Amino acid sequence: MFERDCPQKHPINQSDLDACFMAQALDLARRAAKRTWPNPPVGALVVRGGEIVGRGAHQGAGTSHAEPLALAEAGALAKGATLYVTLEPCNHQGRTAPCAPAVFESGVARVVVANRDPNPTVAGGGCRHLRDRGVEVVCGVGAAEALELIWPFVITDNFARPYVELKTAHSLDGYFAPLPSERKETAPVYLTGPESRLDVHRRRRRVDLVVVGEGTVVADRPQLDGRLAAGLPDVPQTDPVAAYVDTNLSWTGGFARQQYVVFAGETAREAKSRAAIEADGGQIVFCREKAGRVDPRNLVQQAETAGYLSLMVEGGPALAGSFLQADLVDRWIRYQAPVILGAGVGWPAGFMGAQKSGDSFHLTAASPLGADLVTVHDRRKFSDVLARVTL
Repeated sequence: MFERDCPQKHPINQSDLDACFMAQALDLARRAAKRTWPNPPVGALVVRGGEIVGRGAHQGAGTSHAEPLALAEAGALAKGATLYVTLEPCNHQGRTAPCAPAVFESGVARVVVANRDPNPTVAGGGCRHLRDRGVEVVCGVGAAEALELIWPFVITDNFARPYVELKTAHSLDGYFAPLPSERKETAPVYLTGPESRLDVHRRRRRVDLVVVGEGTVVADRPQLDGRLAAGLPDVPQTDPVAAYVDTNLSWTGGFARQQYVVFAGETAREAKSRAAIEADGGQIVFCREKAGRVDPRNLVQQAETAGYLSLMVEGGPALAGSFLQADLVDRWIRYQAPVILGAGVGWPAGFMGAQKSGDSFHLTAASPLGADLVTVHDRRKFSDVLARVTL
């Protein structure tokens, strides 16, 4: 397993040492074999004398938490050691026993935490339990990276509802793709570069379901998987489920995945194409309609009923606009390519949701990615939430 080299010679800057070991705990959390939702991904390390003696990563609901796994591996070496954990040890009974008492009983002398528990009913309870018993607790190390990792969990209040992330990619002049008449083949048209495409595949691996519109399926024949991120150590190694929206089940040309989901309108229950789609591997989910189209709000509700807690919407401007207008988007990732198309597929005529909804988002990050620019916009201000979980 790849591990970062942390300084071991004395004298050591303790804050630098804490940051290095917390980075390794975050690496463990990111490497979970599958998505841990509805639980947050968490990593933990036990460090004694500058050496890692225990490691643990949570693998999902009902499985052991990261802290007891790391402490079990450390065994007797945990006494007097430092525990690094990316999320505050819980102090309440859930599917598993609370971790804070087990951390205290292990004999660790010091606990370094990245984020406090975002649940206001339990926030600080684990840290308080340890401090009250004489354990030194440091909070806020690697806080921004840790919050980014569990953002879907935090922003939905522990998945009281599904998390929705919107991804759009466009030219400098705001077009999503060239005009259909200018396309030479049925395949994806990439405006952005390979670095952006890899980033999209990484993000796909962190969600349960990727959704596009029927038009994207017809034009691009997308796979909607995370193949470019396969084997990378910092993302789950399971692909999301692929889905598309087809209100009247008009598309019968199949899909690039053996199993997929189709969100259709209630009026399509008797469609002649239904049997062919199901025979091809499509699971049809019927949704309420609004103005003759699948209602995006009901789509999210139906997805939750089917067990999908985190969604990425990747469709063209019509689907993206419908989710923005329905006020469903928690995070909007925008990839801007350094090209000018002059004409092409843009926002629907008269649609101002791209600008109006943008006023409801906060800019969290902006950075170059290869030749492209990627910006991250969040419904809730990331810095405000960060302050709350690091108090």
